[in-house]
Amino acid sequence: MMTFRILTTMCGLYAAIVLSGCSIGMALSGNKQPNFDLISVGAPRNQVEAEFGHPSAMNELTAGIQEATYKYEMGNSPNTGRAWMYGYAWLTIIGILGEPIYSLIELNMGHDEETRIVYGPDNRVLEIHGYTPPPVSKVVIESESSQEKFIERRQKSQSTPVEQSGSPPAQ
Repeated sequence: MMTFRILTTMCGLYAAIVLSGCSIGMALSGNKQPNFDLISVGAPRNQVEAEFGHPSAMNELTAGIQEATYKYEMGNSPNTGRAWMYGYAWLTIIGILGEPIYSLIELNMGHDEETRIVYGPDNRVLEIHGYTPPPVSKVVIESESSQEKFIERRQKSQSTPVEQSGSPPAQ
């Protein structure tokens, strides 16, 4: 009976040590989300495949027109902020107790999506069907424009450094 209790305790400690960094590792891994600003009607095939990867299925339609199906994951991009938060929480008292919860949160991050794109004979996008991201809210647009104004103002206020050399000017 005592051997069983010691064995159970050792297995529990081993599991706690091995699983202690799972949520941090999961937050740092993941798949980059496609940039839907680059995917529009008229875009070349290589630009679309740079965002989505290779198609999971290709269908040959009439007169050189092709339909490609792309599968990808949304909402599971690598995030160092989440990893730092999990690491900080692990260093506190609740970290060890919260690790199973953090790992479950990371396991449920992201969802699979599918987009079908129809290409013309010139390998340019004719139609896009399937998932499209929600439109950007007015608040986000306003905040980005105010940030750009600040960045432009800051760049204008900085002067360019003058290069000085040790050699006399050429005549």
